[in-house]
Amino acid sequence: MSKTLLITGWLALWACLSAFVVVGHRGDPLVYPEQTFQSDSAAFAAGADYVELDVQESKDGTLVIQHDPTLLRTTGADVTIASSDYSQIQQYHTKNGEPIHSLQALFTHYQQTNAKFLIETKIEKGVPHPQMEQKIAALVKQYHMENRVMFHSFSLKSLKRLQVLLPTVPRIFIVGSLKRITFAVFPYVTGINISSTLVTEKLVSDLHHIGQQVYVWDEMNENRAKWRWLSNIPIDGVVTNYPGFAHQYQLLTQDAQSHPVDALASNNSTQTLPVYENPYMPNLRKQTIAPGQTFTVMKSIKSQGVTYDQIDTNAFVPADTLNLAPMAGWAQLLVNQHATVHTQFLKTLPTRITSRATSAQVGSLQAGAHVLISAVKLHGDQVWCQTKAGWVQAKHLQLQLHLNQAQVWLTQFNAVTTVDRPTLSLGQTAIDSLNFNALGLSL
Repeated sequence: MSKTLLITGWLALWACLSAFVVVGHRGDPLVYPEQTFQSDSAAFAAGADYVELDVQESKDGTLVIQHDPTLLRTTGADVTIASSDYSQIQQYHTKNGEPIHSLQALFTHYQQTNAKFLIETKIEKGVPHPQMEQKIAALVKQYHMENRVMFHSFSLKSLKRLQVLLPTVPRIFIVGSLKRITFAVFPYVTGINISSTLVTEKLVSDLHHIGQQVYVWDEMNENRAKWRWLSNIPIDGVVTNYPGFAHQYQLLTQDAQSHPVDALASNNSTQTLPVYENPYMPNLRKQTIAPGQTFTVMKSIKSQGVTYDQIDTNAFVPADTLNLAPMAGWAQLLVNQHATVHTQFLKTLPTRITSRATSAQVGSLQAGAHVLISAVKLHGDQVWCQTKAGWVQAKHLQLQLHLNQAQVWLTQFNAVTTVDRPTLSLGQTAIDSLNFNALGLSL
């Protein structure tokens, strides 16, 4: 297997198994002045995995950390970086008193830490940048930062040069238009950094399929509504002005377990179910799921111990009372049925907070107690029923049937024999011992 294929396969696997990476955009710029050590350290403290920085080249060839070609916005001095020596540039300070730093000063400052950086090469038309990539590569090697940096740039030519100089370091192509994402790009980059206005789940899936990571940048005005949407997309990283906020979602998503479903399901419950925008920090939508309603489940996500089924874009339903077809139709037979508790060896039956034997006990039911089944959940061959006192396994219940419903109901009920069903009775007589033909209930 070629080295290229090996790297591509590793990236695809990483995309499937890892939570997204948080990159502090120029540090934590809403807290401290951008591109300063104070801002960078604040971003790491807030939970950023990387800090993003921009590199310009001064007149004397020093790699200067600054986004704009001049110092006007950050220091108030109308000094052009490309036409000034670094000794002159260093005389100007940001609002927190720090001088404008060089890339070498940054590497020196964070050498004894685990800090990681996403370096953007600023290649602007008309601005000289002689041997910028060679100088970056030399510093990366000098300070042994090969495993602590990534590169991104709007310039594909710059990334091509970095590929030759540092082939093992990830290279991410920044795009503001879908037209820039072409097959001609992929041999030279390991990922795409795309505007949040353009990213979709399908685009992410397609790029992952060909071994490309997907980073997202926003207009740097993210809010909770934006994150409720963005956290539903399996991106690999985000470049953000809000590293602490992004870190909250990172922690929630990295522990979540998900798998595709793509099947019909029903709400086997007497209750209307809420619909949330995402399963991590649930925010209610106006939409609800009615009792008995059938819909398509796209995938299932378990987050913070609770399972949600995704039924549409940014639409998630608690899965406690959802069952997939075709068993959902059978489960619906038990909803709203009256039953009696029967236990062979126990005087009381523990009830659970959820439809799992391992969940906490919330109460108990005496043998012979009458209950009404309000919801049903299937786990493999186990059938669980919700009662007013909590969840119990269906095998501990005996359903009380009515003669006027028995023939059709029993036909459907007996069509399924692969699960632990409740027993049946008419009055005091167990259905299993009845002569169906004598009662006119032939099956």
